[in-house]
Parts: sequence; C-alpha cells; structure tokens
Amino acid sequence: MIASIYKYGSSVLRKKSAEISEKEDFVLLSENLFETLSNSNGIGLAGPQIGVLKRIFVIDTSLITQKDNSIETIKQVYINPSIVWRSEELIVYSEGCLSIPEIYEEVERPERIRVKYHDLQFSSIEKELEGLEARIFQHEFDHLIGVLFIDRINPLKRIQLASKLKKIVKASKK
Repeated sequence: MIASIYKYGSSVLRKKSAEISEKEDFVLLSENLFETLSNSNGIGLAGPQIGVLKRIFVIDTSLITQKDNSIETIKQVYINPSIVWRSEELIVYSEGCLSIPEIYEEVERPERIRVKYHDLQFSSIEKELEGLEARIFQHEFDHLIGVLFIDRINPLKRIQLASKLKKIVKASKK
C-alpha cells in the first residue's frame, strides 16, 4: 500500500520512534515503506515519514544505480537500528528528503559507521557501513529520533531556508 508522506511541519516527524517487537507485522510495514519509496522516487524512507512511530526504515538505491552503474545497488530493511561507532573522519555531501521536498543542502556526517539492526527474519546483524549506504543510514536513522537533515546544517543556512520551509508547512496543511 502506498502511504502518504508527512511533510516538514508535521509533528510526527519530531517524535521518537518505539522499538519493534518480533511479534509485530513488520513485513507488511516494510513492504508499504518500499512501495511508497518506489512511488516517490526516493532512496530511503523511515516509519515516521508515513506516520508510523516505529524503529524501521528502508533503503533502495536502484534509482541512483540506474543512472550510475558504478554504485552498488542496496535494497535493505533496517529494524530497530542503532549506530554503535562513528569514524572521526567526516564528509560533507548534499542531502535531500522526501519530507522536505525540493530542498538540498550540504550535511557533514561521519564517513564510516558500525551499525546493529534486525533484518526481515529478525536476525541481529552488525556491520560497518561507508560511503552512500552510511550516509543514507544516518539520514534515515535521524528520522527515528525526531531529527531532520536541516537540523544538521549550518544555522545561517537554516535561516536562509525559512521562507521555503514555511511554504512546505503551508502546502502540507491544505
């Protein structure tokens, strides 16, 4: 089922998400996330973005890999994810968000991270991520703790974006 994506200004985007238990129907939720993501031309989508305050997000980079075959395709569900280590090396990269349409800004994040999460079989996985997957993971993980990428940009830039952000809020209330 394709869900509506909550936009900037929606209070659900600022709330912390709850853990998912093994008994919950996270398979259907992950399918809804993938279907909504595919319909929205994005590369990552978290539960809170569709109004579900659960610790789950999906990544699907096929949209990028169609344009650049040097990038590995990643299609993964992350349930109850955590970041257990961050590299000291930081990298700046432009980010956008389906919940903040048409705004792209430079965000500084650790280049590599070590993460723990559960997959669709609810198996516990720990691995190190780098590059694009680390970037997307950190962006989507932020959604689970009520943080948006614009919270991580230069405060002066955020002030400059104020009028664009107000337009998003106004449009989402229609």
